[in-house]
Amino acid sequence: MSIKYYDPKLAHGFVSTHCLVNKDCPNLMLTAKTWQAFHIMQEAALKDGIKLEIASAFRSFERQKLIFSEKFKGNRPVLTPEEDVIENFNSLSDLEKVKAITFFSAIPGLSRHHYGTDIDVYASNLLSENEKLDLTNIVYSTGSQAKLSEWLTDNMQKFYFFRPYQTKNSLYANELWHISYYPEADKFTEHLDKVECLDFLSKNIDFGREAILNIVENEFDDRFKLFFNKF
Repeated sequence: MSIKYYDPKLAHGFVSTHCLVNKDCPNLMLTAKTWQAFHIMQEAALKDGIKLEIASAFRSFERQKLIFSEKFKGNRPVLTPEEDVIENFNSLSDLEKVKAITFFSAIPGLSRHHYGTDIDVYASNLLSENEKLDLTNIVYSTGSQAKLSEWLTDNMQKFYFFRPYQTKNSLYANELWHISYYPEADKFTEHLDKVECLDFLSKNIDFGREAILNIVENEFDDRFKLFFNKF
């Protein structure tokens, strides 16, 4: 399958035609090459006693928009950088709300999950009995998924994966669970254009629009131009 990495419909999650459903994971979609690389890595992890699984793969624009809007409206919890719930969230300004949300959740249309190359992973056999998976850095640094996190650090690049959010900063969380198949992901990222993205968002976002456009205008390269070779 030839993928048009320059096509805004693909990059913004409007279509999933560049992705495949795997028979073993009917609810998940990724590009064919990402699937192939993941399965090879999955086999290697199993040899080291880690049952590697996918919690989230391709995510459409509408799905990301729903998640983001529910947080913006205060219907879903929003966390501080220390992963505590922000109690006074509804009293924040729109810009403060958006900045708080984007620390852990991408702006709809600019999520790397639209690419079909990015996945949130976990090890099912490392979860304790009755433990519900929680995608937080606490769990992946000192909790049940710490062993997986260490394994990824030592091994994922062998299979052409990297953590796009591995640099600690004030803009977004260091997501230890989020990995990206960079041979394809970097091609999508390369074609992201700020002017086009601003135009897209101005037409397709109906909440906190001014605040979202402000962040994209002023922090575009730092937030969205995240290449493998940058790290």
